[in-house]
Amino acid sequence: MSSEINIRGLAVETLTELDRGRKNASEAMHAVLRNYQYLSKQERSFYTRLCEGTIEYRLQLDYLINQVSRTPVEKCRPYIRNLLRMSLYQIRYMDRIPPEAACNEAVKLAKKKGFQHLSSFVNGVLRNLIRQQAVLSLPQKKEDPCSYYSVTYSMPEWLVERLLCWYPEDIVEDMLGTFLAEAPLTVRVNQIQGTREAVKKALEQEGIQAEDGYYTENTLRLSGINYMNRIRSFRQGLITVQDESSVLQGCLLKPQADSRILDVCAAPGGKSLYAAEQLYLTGHAAASAGCSSQSLEMSAGLKKLVPGSVMARDISEKKVEQIIENAERMKISNLRTEVWNALQSDPDCEDQADIVIADLPCSGLGVLGRKADIKYRLDSGQIKELVCLQREILTTVIPYIRYGGRLLYSTCTVNPEENEEQVWWMRKQFGLEPVNIRDMLPASLVQELSDQPGTDLEGGYATLLPGRQHCDGFFLAALYKPSEG
Repeated sequence: MSSEINIRGLAVETLTELDRGRKNASEAMHAVLRNYQYLSKQERSFYTRLCEGTIEYRLQLDYLINQVSRTPVEKCRPYIRNLLRMSLYQIRYMDRIPPEAACNEAVKLAKKKGFQHLSSFVNGVLRNLIRQQAVLSLPQKKEDPCSYYSVTYSMPEWLVERLLCWYPEDIVEDMLGTFLAEAPLTVRVNQIQGTREAVKKALEQEGIQAEDGYYTENTLRLSGINYMNRIRSFRQGLITVQDESSVLQGCLLKPQADSRILDVCAAPGGKSLYAAEQLYLTGHAAASAGCSSQSLEMSAGLKKLVPGSVMARDISEKKVEQIIENAERMKISNLRTEVWNALQSDPDCEDQADIVIADLPCSGLGVLGRKADIKYRLDSGQIKELVCLQREILTTVIPYIRYGGRLLYSTCTVNPEENEEQVWWMRKQFGLEPVNIRDMLPASLVQELSDQPGTDLEGGYATLLPGRQHCDGFFLAALYKPSEG
């Protein structure tokens, strides 16, 4: 590697920026990788591993550092604190890096940053950690289960307590372990452009390994990727990044060729694009069979929601631009966009939508394997606020559903308050009825979901759990508005 010290320096700067709460991890890391596009694949991977690993294990790293340091981690200067964390992560979890090398590079970085007076402190702490690796201890499970899970899996204690309230202990431990495992990169194949096998061959010609998804026939799992824009198949719109959990939500769409679909919180557009793709393929099949459907040209302008198309909305121009960019890349033409706050009522959409997609803001507890910094930024008060926000949005958008139409509700959390309890609330508050989703989901998934907490397929909802399913944690539900009378 040509510039190990510089890569480590970039990583510490990123971690320090996150520590100060200026950005989330994804934004900060993407910005660095975008600004340093000339870095080799190996260097980009090293930077990503340093940042993600240090973030994932932060609580455990702090716990161990505090066993040998006279100055508690929280009392250290932010740069020094993160330098120690990152260096210990290398010592503890990166076998190919000699511990002494990690220590020496940390001392050099401390001096280079202007902390010459603290370089001996950094050196002393790290060398003590190296010497005492065998005797450093974690909390014992029998003595204090909550503390054990918190430190071992680097999860805040209050979140561990919540998880243990929601799920049996074996499921919780499976989830916590999965959050620390490497999350696969899953892409959805644009079936308007080609079949999964054809796209798989195109990827292989680019030297990219692709394996079939676990549940769905239009997904692939890629390995060794750290910058999607370098992939020709991605630039050409043959694939888009979308976890299989999110793709499974699309199994509940089942649109007609002339369905009016409204996605109320659409960015970056994965679910909207999949809905538009299904509409196109359904309409194409109907046309081939000689069926007629109302043209977009005849309907345009008469109603906001046009038959055979998707309206994708989000709260800001920046978010809507993401949707537009993805739609253009994937050559999706039956999708329209609009900047619209989902909390703002739109009388022109009332009783118009055949399907409303409501993938709402949530606590993100199902995707901690991809966004580990969420667990440090979230608190119990924010979860309560999110539950209220979800209900406000649902109260606004449910009137858009026509009689006989459906609501697809989803989150990327495993919190019952944001999931099945919202379904029960919608049924009571608005008289919505569940759609039996058993036959809509892949048989292999249905078998896995048997007797799983947070799941009632006949009741219209399922909770996908990390460690139990081969995808992110996710909640999906389908409800319909009964006809009048």
